[in-house]
Amino acid sequence: MKLTPIAIALLLAPLAMTAQAEVTFTPFAAYQWFDTNTVEENNGGGIQPDIEAKEGYALALGYRFTKAIGAEVNYGRTESDTETDAILFPTSTEVRNSRLSLDGYYAFNAESTFSPYVLLGVGQTRLKSPIAAVVEDTLVNGGIGAFWRFNENVALRMEARNVHNVDAGLNDQLALLGLEFSPGSSESKADEPAPQPVVEEAPAPVEQLAAAVATVIDTDGDGVADTLDKCAETPAGVTVDANGCPLDTDKDGVTDSWDKCPDTAVGASVDATGCYEILKQQVAIEMNVQFASGKADIQGDASAEIQKVADFMAKYATVNVTIEGHTDSRGNAAKNKALSQKRADAVKAELVKLGVDAARLSAVGYGAEKPVADNATEAGRAQNRRVVASAKAQAETIKMKK
Repeated sequence: MKLTPIAIALLLAPLAMTAQAEVTFTPFAAYQWFDTNTVEENNGGGIQPDIEAKEGYALALGYRFTKAIGAEVNYGRTESDTETDAILFPTSTEVRNSRLSLDGYYAFNAESTFSPYVLLGVGQTRLKSPIAAVVEDTLVNGGIGAFWRFNENVALRMEARNVHNVDAGLNDQLALLGLEFSPGSSESKADEPAPQPVVEEAPAPVEQLAAAVATVIDTDGDGVADTLDKCAETPAGVTVDANGCPLDTDKDGVTDSWDKCPDTAVGASVDATGCYEILKQQVAIEMNVQFASGKADIQGDASAEIQKVADFMAKYATVNVTIEGHTDSRGNAAKNKALSQKRADAVKAELVKLGVDAARLSAVGYGAEKPVADNATEAGRAQNRRVVASAKAQAETIKMKK
């Protein structure tokens, strides 16, 4: 079946009557790759040279019924040559290919600046090849493309097509780049208010294209376009904020991409990984409980001494404490040792009552073996009748900025 230009025009004409129809005109720059069997098919077989891929042009006149649906007549032409064959074709031979088709397209995200579309159409291809006469065949073509709209009337078009020659069974490929112009539908113009005075000239299409390209260029690949990026050389892999600058959620001076402790307190000093700098120091506690001569009962005023040991052990859970019981030198040594053990056990029992785990406590009676004062005096002997304990721990505190 042959579709003439007049037939295609007659098919398209009723569509133009649609109230919403909007005329479009698109000049294209094209590049065509010919089927490697084109010359053989049209010259009756035999070994023939291929046709060189070549640049060409195309013009499209169409109607857009809605933002998403349109139809157009597309005429294209490519001037090329057969590839030189040293035996059969000592010189290149000119080839001319013309195409005329009626195409329909559907655009996705039609209200957006960037709108991809699919296209399908039928028409006629005309080829003047080496040696043979002019050949006219039916074509079916399909493709994909995209609009980049600068405004309501101008859009950049990028398109790729496969052109199938139905009669000869050939497939050519086309790449097209063009600018679509649309003055707008008659209905929409009728509803438009009277034009207002122009304050500034609208940017030329080329300027609009440059501006559109600038909004999507992202040199450092951080997801923020260069026009908005206040930190234009962010290293790869670094998480950034809306301004393209490295994100530091806890404001500690270490960016989130490198911060191993991302929730440190404000004002705290941190290391290179964003974690607290810790100050370590030794802390100690001592207890000294005095006893009456020959007694193992805890006197009332000793409770404060015992309580501070309980508090220390509660704060430092890894600390274990040895409680030492002692006596003065008077009396039997064996009895003194037993008395000192009772004194140590009494203090241990009191600590357990205050919540200290018994497993962390040990009680030892030393009798009169370890005096701290002269047993020859009453004052010295009073100091020796005692239960003592000491503990040490390592305290850690967060270093703060000055």
